[in-house]
Amino acid sequence: MAQIRKGTTAWIVLATLEKRGELYGYGLRREVFVNSKGLFPLKEGPLYPLLKKMERERWLTSKRVEVAGRERRYYRIRAPGRRILAQYRREWRLLSSVLQSLGCLHA
Repeated sequence: MAQIRKGTTAWIVLATLEKRGELYGYGLRREVFVNSKGLFPLKEGPLYPLLKKMERERWLTSKRVEVAGRERRYYRIRAPGRRILAQYRREWRLLSSVLQSLGCLHA
Protein backbone atom coordinates (compact mmCIF):
# COMPACT_ATOMS: atom_id res chain seq x y z
CA MET A 1 0.00 0.00 0.00
CA ALA A 2 2.90 2.39 0.72
CA GLN A 3 4.09 2.34 -2.91
CA ILE A 4 0.57 3.02 -4.18
CA ARG A 5 0.22 5.93 -1.75
CA LYS A 6 3.55 7.42 -2.80
CA GLY A 7 2.56 7.35 -6.45
CA THR A 8 -0.85 8.91 -5.90
CA THR A 9 -0.19 11.70 -3.41
CA ALA A 10 -0.01 14.48 -6.01
CA TRP A 11 -3.20 13.16 -7.60
CA ILE A 12 -4.99 13.13 -4.24
CA VAL A 13 -3.82 16.66 -3.42
CA LEU A 14 -5.03 17.99 -6.79
CA ALA A 15 -8.38 16.17 -6.56
CA THR A 16 -8.97 17.39 -3.01
CA LEU A 17 -8.22 20.98 -3.95
CA GLU A 18 -10.43 20.68 -7.03
CA LYS A 19 -13.28 19.47 -4.83
CA ARG A 20 -12.81 21.89 -1.92
CA GLY A 21 -11.53 24.96 -3.76
CA GLU A 22 -8.98 26.23 -1.28
CA LEU A 23 -7.31 24.67 1.77
CA TYR A 24 -4.29 25.28 3.96
CA GLY A 25 -1.80 22.48 4.65
CA TYR A 26 -3.33 21.09 7.83
CA GLY A 27 -6.85 21.41 6.40
CA LEU A 28 -5.73 19.48 3.33
CA ARG A 29 -4.21 16.73 5.48
CA ARG A 30 -7.38 16.54 7.59
CA GLU A 31 -9.69 16.46 4.56
CA VAL A 32 -7.77 13.56 3.01
CA PHE A 33 -7.60 11.68 6.31
CA VAL A 34 -11.34 12.01 6.96
CA ASN A 35 -12.43 11.23 3.39
CA SER A 36 -10.13 8.20 3.20
CA LYS A 37 -11.41 7.01 6.59
CA GLY A 38 -7.85 7.19 7.90
CA LEU A 39 -6.43 4.89 5.21
CA PHE A 40 -4.44 7.62 3.49
CA PRO A 41 -2.73 9.85 6.05
CA LEU A 42 -0.69 12.61 4.43
CA LYS A 43 2.48 13.06 6.46
CA GLU A 44 3.46 16.66 7.12
CA GLY A 45 7.12 16.09 6.21
CA PRO A 46 6.63 15.13 2.55
CA LEU A 47 3.45 17.19 2.01
CA TYR A 48 4.93 20.69 2.21
CA PRO A 49 7.80 20.04 -0.21
CA LEU A 50 5.25 18.50 -2.59
CA LEU A 51 3.01 21.57 -2.33
CA LYS A 52 6.02 23.83 -3.04
CA LYS A 53 7.00 21.70 -6.03
CA MET A 54 3.43 21.80 -7.35
CA GLU A 55 3.43 25.56 -6.94
CA ARG A 56 6.75 25.87 -8.84
CA GLU A 57 5.23 23.73 -11.62
CA ARG A 58 2.28 26.17 -11.61
CA TRP A 59 -0.21 23.40 -10.77
CA LEU A 60 -1.19 25.35 -7.64
CA THR A 61 -1.27 28.89 -6.43
CA SER A 62 -1.11 29.97 -2.82
CA LYS A 63 -1.77 32.97 -0.66
CA ARG A 64 -0.81 33.81 2.89
CA VAL A 65 -3.60 34.64 5.31
CA GLU A 66 -3.31 35.60 8.95
CA VAL A 67 -5.77 33.67 11.13
CA ALA A 68 -5.91 34.24 14.89
CA GLY A 69 -2.43 35.79 14.83
CA ARG A 70 -0.92 32.91 12.86
CA GLU A 71 -0.04 32.85 9.20
CA ARG A 72 -1.50 30.11 7.01
CA ARG A 73 -0.77 29.41 3.37
CA TYR A 74 -3.93 28.51 1.42
CA TYR A 75 -3.55 26.49 -1.78
CA ARG A 76 -5.77 26.46 -4.85
CA ILE A 77 -5.56 24.36 -8.03
CA ARG A 78 -4.73 26.19 -11.28
CA ALA A 79 -5.51 25.30 -14.90
CA PRO A 80 -2.23 23.37 -15.43
CA GLY A 81 -3.02 21.37 -12.27
CA ARG A 82 -6.48 20.58 -13.64
CA ARG A 83 -4.89 19.31 -16.86
CA ILE A 84 -2.50 17.10 -14.86
CA LEU A 85 -5.42 15.83 -12.79
CA ALA A 86 -7.34 14.94 -15.97
CA GLN A 87 -4.23 13.12 -17.23
CA TYR A 88 -3.96 11.15 -13.96
CA ARG A 89 -7.61 10.15 -14.30
CA ARG A 90 -7.16 9.00 -17.91
CA GLU A 91 -4.11 6.96 -16.95
CA TRP A 92 -5.98 5.39 -14.02
CA ARG A 93 -8.90 4.37 -16.25
CA LEU A 94 -6.45 2.78 -18.69
CA LEU A 95 -4.53 0.97 -15.94
CA SER A 96 -7.76 -0.19 -14.33
CA SER A 97 -8.97 -1.54 -17.67
CA VAL A 98 -5.72 -3.45 -18.22
CA LEU A 99 -5.77 -4.87 -14.68
CA GLN A 100 -9.39 -5.91 -15.17
CA SER A 101 -8.59 -7.69 -18.46
CA LEU A 102 -5.68 -9.50 -16.78
CA GLY A 103 -7.94 -10.73 -13.99
CA CYS A 104 -6.10 -8.76 -11.32
CA LEU A 105 -9.25 -7.15 -9.90
CA HIS A 106 -11.19 -10.36 -9.24
CA ALA A 107 -11.56 -11.38 -5.61
